[in-house]
Amino acid sequence: MPHRCVSEYDSIAMTPTPDSAFSVRRLNPFNGMLQVFLSGPARALSGNGVVWEIQVLSDKPQGLWANIPFSGQQFYTFGLWSAAQGLRQVAVNPLFNVHDMITSTERLIEALQPALGHLPFAPADPYECWLLDATTDRPLALLMSCRDEEERRSREVTKWIAAQRGDFSFVSPSLQQRGLPCNDGYNPRVHTSVLEALVRERGGQPPRQAWYHRQKDGSATPCDGDEAPLEAEAFPELPLTGDWEVAEEQALIGDYFAWKAPQLLMLPDLSDATRERLERLAVAQAEAVERLWRLYPQIHNQDLLNSARVEARIRTSHRK
Repeated sequence: MPHRCVSEYDSIAMTPTPDSAFSVRRLNPFNGMLQVFLSGPARALSGNGVVWEIQVLSDKPQGLWANIPFSGQQFYTFGLWSAAQGLRQVAVNPLFNVHDMITSTERLIEALQPALGHLPFAPADPYECWLLDATTDRPLALLMSCRDEEERRSREVTKWIAAQRGDFSFVSPSLQQRGLPCNDGYNPRVHTSVLEALVRERGGQPPRQAWYHRQKDGSATPCDGDEAPLEAEAFPELPLTGDWEVAEEQALIGDYFAWKAPQLLMLPDLSDATRERLERLAVAQAEAVERLWRLYPQIHNQDLLNSARVEARIRTSHRK
């Protein structure tokens, strides 16, 4: 049967809507921009602009839980779709209204295809929750973002994390140079733990968090309390501040930005200097660049990224 989708985006379009397309940031940990396309009671989600997870709004099949009261509609994953391979549908329990789900999916895919020429979709999550610097009260690390006030009030903010618990891929060259292994036999994500501890220490105990409504010019209005608006310069350009006083800390943050460079390039409104720097870092992960480049709002050095994409295709062909 279609499985219940468990996602921080459950609050998106819980009722039928006209066709609409937008993107939202994937945060805590940061993992780029999620593309969202809505059409009636269905939605398509993609992290790379190629493969789309198709989800359909449906009633729970009451025949399976006859003694459970009706609890409303939920999104269920119906399959994966790409222009090259078409729809790969998951197994469907006949107690669902399969006919309506198929109809909704077909209409969604038909509406989605012409929209693919407009990737990446415009960002639509101006509400931001930041961990604040304990000393300056300025935004330090982005914890969460959402589309509107209703969605904001439904969110439960958690502590900042650099990577999922099962992700052991972050290796900091600067920590290695200092003799710190990334796996000490007890913790396979030592470098990630050091980074997370550094950010949380700067956030203080107990940590202070604040929601802001960002404007198009980058300035922001606090959502709670009567604090004065903040100018755009008060916010880091990236989801984590790059301003650290101690050289070892600055190096660790730089290693993190290098690791996340292919995803960071998906952010809109980066300065030319930042985008150029991230592109030079990102090409070290050629396969990630090849997977994500369609969602880069701008490309500063096309030749550099093209070279990385060619390298990625060569690596992939050798593994076949």
